[in-house]
Amino acid sequence: MRTLAVLSLAGVLALPALGASASPWHLGASPAAQAAPAAINSLGIDAGPHPVVVAVLDSGVLADHPSLKGRLLPGYDMLSAPANTRGARSDNYAPDPLDSRCAQSSNSRAIRTHGTEVASLIAGNGANNVLGVHPQAMLLPVRVIGACGMTRRDLLDAMRWAAGLPVEGVALNPHPAQIINLSLAGGSANCSPSLQALVNQLTAKGIFVVAAAGNNFQKPLQEPANCQGVLAVGAIDAENRIEVYSALDPRTPIYAPGGGKSLQSGLPWGINKLRVATYDLDFFGRERANALDRGVGTSFAAPLVSGFIALWLSHQPHKKPADLMSELPQFLRPVEPIDKCVDCQPRGLAASADRLKP
Repeated sequence: MRTLAVLSLAGVLALPALGASASPWHLGASPAAQAAPAAINSLGIDAGPHPVVVAVLDSGVLADHPSLKGRLLPGYDMLSAPANTRGARSDNYAPDPLDSRCAQSSNSRAIRTHGTEVASLIAGNGANNVLGVHPQAMLLPVRVIGACGMTRRDLLDAMRWAAGLPVEGVALNPHPAQIINLSLAGGSANCSPSLQALVNQLTAKGIFVVAAAGNNFQKPLQEPANCQGVLAVGAIDAENRIEVYSALDPRTPIYAPGGGKSLQSGLPWGINKLRVATYDLDFFGRERANALDRGVGTSFAAPLVSGFIALWLSHQPHKKPADLMSELPQFLRPVEPIDKCVDCQPRGLAASADRLKP
């Protein structure tokens, strides 16, 4: 079966991590401070009273990170053999250990922390200044990729399970997600019939499917972002310009900060990387929880949009994917156009408390 690659492992995304900055610039700024031009301006918007579950289909989540305390629901490892280094599917959604089979690949450490980093952008609780767009959202971790890759079957089963649909041999998910975040890409240039049929089923059920546009350096969208009904998210830098690594396609309806090379602005957002909950190694080579400005890629733009939808649903739980597409223009701002795609009309996410609430 064809495999799909995790976005954060491509080319320009191998940038050095930096120490924690004063605040998560991508969320906005206090009224007394200047916000980054590309900030989504969700900072300070209170959540509504309605609970929201966001499924993170990724490399697994390291559940003991302080920035995710209180935010994780029981998840599942949907990887099947031979891609699963533990041998079979189970309720252990932790990522592969660094010394696991296939872990000699140069991308293994990035894969290990990828899901934890993505999850923290959606619902980080504020510890170590890792703050999600909707810190009260509940996260449903579903492992679909590991050191040995992934398969299409596992992805489809993971999407079904996350939505509360039956999957053969797996107990029914007791916490169905309203939003499914897919920070992965690399499939076909055309959405496969099986994937499109499932997306159609999920959207008809009222489930939002958000996918990273992909880090293919301004080429068209690939699966799953190119499926009808999937909200494809491209990446812009802190100053509202499309990042060079982001996919470029007129079908991309929304862009969000994805980070990249540092900017020469001298302003707080010049770091141009997203604050994430992650892990690094101490002096003795032991893994430790950390918070770093290192998020770079459309993988990290997508969860900002997933978090925004969760915040919106916390105020208006009856809303459906079709409602979002009709109301989306009021939450968008123009993005600097790019000559390479004359048909593109890029728009960036810009939240508004007045428009989020009924």
